[in-house]
Amino acid sequence: MDQQVNETDRETEAGAEEDASFNANATYHEVVFSDKWLALRDAAYQDYRDQWTSVPEQKLELAFPLHLDIETTNICNLLCPMCPRTSLYLDAGKEMLQEMTREEYSDIIDQGLKHGLKSIKLNYLGEPMAHKDLVWQVRYAKEQGVVDVMMNSNATLLTKILGKALLEAGLDKLFVSFDAISPRDYEIQRKGTTIGKVIDNVFNFVNLRNEHRPSCQIRLSMVMYDTEYWHRQFEGLKIMWDGMVDAIGYGFYTERDPSKMDEYPEVEGFHCSQPFQRMFIKINGNVTVCCVDDKDEILMGNWRETPLQDIWQGEKYKAFRKSQAEGKYYDNALCRKCYLPVSA
Repeated sequence: MDQQVNETDRETEAGAEEDASFNANATYHEVVFSDKWLALRDAAYQDYRDQWTSVPEQKLELAFPLHLDIETTNICNLLCPMCPRTSLYLDAGKEMLQEMTREEYSDIIDQGLKHGLKSIKLNYLGEPMAHKDLVWQVRYAKEQGVVDVMMNSNATLLTKILGKALLEAGLDKLFVSFDAISPRDYEIQRKGTTIGKVIDNVFNFVNLRNEHRPSCQIRLSMVMYDTEYWHRQFEGLKIMWDGMVDAIGYGFYTERDPSKMDEYPEVEGFHCSQPFQRMFIKINGNVTVCCVDDKDEILMGNWRETPLQDIWQGEKYKAFRKSQAEGKYYDNALCRKCYLPVSA
């Protein structure tokens, strides 16, 4: 049934709402307009979402992560000022651009499913719709048995043809970055496109979703700055998309420039969910534990050199999970600069 709820803090990096009994990563503020899509998901999905909460809550050691974040490409058609990819690209230029091959991608999916993988998200710093094999990637994952296939996108490349193909391939969730209501601010925040283009693309995709795959969740997310002006923009986002998308939300902007990043105070009793649930696979070959580790500061291995399960069960990963389980997250330099603990 439809439901209108107040803004709630939820850990939603890998999609969907969480049990309020465990909310260690409460960094995302969300307004839910509809949960019709959720009623159309099967028991396997419900079981996976239960594990998404219970595994980190109980600090369980899994044989393999529930979820993989897969950076299929670091190509992007925009140069958004708040995105760490922009500075990386401006420093390295086209030499940094890479795409995952079909053989590499299928091997990652096959390895994961052999050991209990439940969900994937096709995104890290690149735009997944910039990859020519995106529809094939979604279809392959679904046909092989991945329960939940999702992606983040700026939606500038989301044509009607691509949208229909993605839905028919089995896409389960689309999270669109929609970072302003003012056309002027939108062009600043999403450098390289216009708000009108993205509105049209999202509106068309909503209509396609309703016709072809109503179980696909659509959520819009805003990078928020904590001022009255930006809170008014979020209020406008509610009015614009109420009754069309399933949810909208925001996360506060966090400084990523190392020269400007300060350490946050330690939060007693905090432990991060991510090392227990998920693993981040980057196009440069690196595997890391963290969604904010864009500079590869906490490396666990290289997926082109080592089987994924061996990385997950390796001594580095085990030691990192142990430090989290024992409440020693603050021993890690990157964790001291992470906003997740103080947002909980």
